[in-house]
Amino acid sequence: MKKLSLILPLAILAFGSVVANSQQTSSPNTYTQSVTRDVLASGYPTQDQKQILELVRYTIAPKTKLPTHTHPGMQIEQVEAGTLTYTVVDGEAQVTKANGTKLILKKGKTIQLTVGDSLVEPAGMIHYGENQTNKPVILLSASLFDANQPKAILSNPQNR
Repeated sequence: MKKLSLILPLAILAFGSVVANSQQTSSPNTYTQSVTRDVLASGYPTQDQKQILELVRYTIAPKTKLPTHTHPGMQIEQVEAGTLTYTVVDGEAQVTKANGTKLILKKGKTIQLTVGDSLVEPAGMIHYGENQTNKPVILLSASLFDANQPKAILSNPQNR
């Protein structure tokens, strides 16, 4: 298992899943100290290697707020431990609660995601996640991203 520090925290959550890229930076910041990204498996679905498929476990430290961001492809996640506060800034995400209830989370809406809840984040949807608790949040995430783009792209919601 390859363990990498993040330039940006999840993703999320996400969510995420949230990294500017999966390389370590030379100057640590609060994000590299607050989120870990364990790549469980990865590969290129086509010979041209334009997309990368990854299975990742994110661990988000207590009291960590992720920056507002988007992803260069689709990402899906399930909460393995903890409670993630998740907000859609622009676009919409599909949520499936542990009891099977399906919801569409629209622009400006926030939800608490707990163990067993899952989330589908389409490419370009702007969002952020936050661990407001005193315990880590652990997310299992699968993504299909443009291999030549950062894993997460920061957004400036004031310009939206």
